[in-house]
Amino acid sequence: MTPDDREQLLKQVEQLQHELAEARLKMSELEHKTSTSTSADVGDISVTISEFEDTLRRLVQRTAMIVQAEKCVVMVRDREAGCLVARTPAFGLSEEEVKAYRVIEGEGGSDTVYQSGEPLVFASAQAANELDRLKVRNGISVPLLVEKRDDNNMLMERITVGVLNCFNKRYGGEFNDEDIRLLERLSRSAAAVIANAQMFQEVVAEKEKLVQTLESLTAGLLLINQKNRVVQMNAHARQMFVEGGVDPLNRPFTDVIQHEECKSILQRMIQDSVNPLPTSLPPEENKKPDEIRVYDSDGREFIYQMHAATVRDDANNLLGTVIIFNDVTELRNLEQMKTNFVSIVAHELRTPLTPMKGFIRTLLDDVNEEWYLLEDRREFYTIIDENIDRLSRLINDLLNISRIERLGAQGLEMTWEQVELHEVADSVVTMQRGRTDRHTLVVDFSPEHIIIETDKDMIQNVLHNIISNSIKYAPGGGEIRILARIEPANAEHPESVVIGVKDQGMGMTEPFLKRIGEKFNRGDGRTKSGGTGIGLWLVKNIVLAHHGAMWAESPGIDQGTTFWVRLPVVHREDDNDAPVTMQKD
Repeated sequence: MTPDDREQLLKQVEQLQHELAEARLKMSELEHKTSTSTSADVGDISVTISEFEDTLRRLVQRTAMIVQAEKCVVMVRDREAGCLVARTPAFGLSEEEVKAYRVIEGEGGSDTVYQSGEPLVFASAQAANELDRLKVRNGISVPLLVEKRDDNNMLMERITVGVLNCFNKRYGGEFNDEDIRLLERLSRSAAAVIANAQMFQEVVAEKEKLVQTLESLTAGLLLINQKNRVVQMNAHARQMFVEGGVDPLNRPFTDVIQHEECKSILQRMIQDSVNPLPTSLPPEENKKPDEIRVYDSDGREFIYQMHAATVRDDANNLLGTVIIFNDVTELRNLEQMKTNFVSIVAHELRTPLTPMKGFIRTLLDDVNEEWYLLEDRREFYTIIDENIDRLSRLINDLLNISRIERLGAQGLEMTWEQVELHEVADSVVTMQRGRTDRHTLVVDFSPEHIIIETDKDMIQNVLHNIISNSIKYAPGGGEIRILARIEPANAEHPESVVIGVKDQGMGMTEPFLKRIGEKFNRGDGRTKSGGTGIGLWLVKNIVLAHHGAMWAESPGIDQGTTFWVRLPVVHREDDNDAPVTMQKD
């Protein structure tokens, strides 16, 4: 090599070092940007990765030119595979060759350089397999070392992040010690860029994991910056507030969220985060968390509890406010159900106890049995007996609810017997007629007498709950018709009886028809019917215990509703594992 050639190469090395210094500065800026970026910056991250790829491409090209090599490639450690792998971009190697270029631990000159931290000029005997795989005649490899120093520039740690390989010296030459010195000089800068790039990509990967974690949260999450713009909004929060696939990011939260109560609470929460109360003030111990009610596209109500916290960087600078929306719908329903349930159970217990107490007191007062005829006494005893049955049914319902909660529908204790449905329906209708004077109850069976294997008390429970529901949601009165028919066996179900209760009440919309049988479902709010919302839930589980089906039909608002139940005519013990359908096909 002539002095002129050497001077020219040194100039090129200096130029490349200058570019690498700029690249390191760029990587440092990108690391800071990534640590403080949000999901809105993912596009920028893609651009920065592309810029890094361009920098590495220029690096390998100029390195190959400086040492007069036909091929140049960087290899890094694959932690999962436990070997060195080539990475793109490379010079003089196709993408397929780069993907296939791997050196396992203990084999090949590249691994020797990586493990020892010392450069190596490949001789055929030292790395024959590696050279043969690449179809090259000679090569040179230097380690990519990153040095960590303290404030006094004392070496603390030296880490090998990979190797830099060049192959096939041009013009038939051989690589020598001068080539090693040139590559070592380049490798120091190249190692820093590779290390920064790996760290940057790890940060990006961690960021993507964080974004995916936030997206998978069952709670809604909203992050608002100091300019009151949305910088993060996970899937659950978008489902709550965003319609039509509109991108909420970088928009003012007042434009994204149309829920007026929520906007008002958010504005107060943000203001509180910017201007927190003095620490000397006592906390408001009895202050309740903010709650909002949100309705989905099907009209279902959800209750969310809102919690806010400030987000700050390492320097304690305020970045924004994060708000978490916790779904407390079931908790609030449980609380309401508890209140209603205690009230209703107390009332239901008192209802049969009152006449029982009255008639027993009357009988006891007639010490000599002179005041009442035998027929009167038998009537008193009959009333007492009926109310005992009513009290027994209520207690059984409470026990059944407990069993279902613990064991599911199969936890219900069933006494299977042959039951004549018309007799059961007549008995239920007689009792229900005594509870309303505005409705006409009609039993309409075809055929009139239908025998089914079931639990008599359970089927009475089913009819009582459905008929009571029809009375409740038909406040204007009208006819309530109890229907029954036989359905022959087919591919979907065995021979069954289909029982229907058709009213002329308020009707139901499609979204609420889909919710029939849900626990705590108390209608759409058009009537203050009270109740715990567990009547039809209990019916559903009784039907499940029969391996039957339950559904409802309604033409629309104010056009009445028909509740349907399908039950197998014959109960079979091997039905315990049969699939159950809760909606009509």
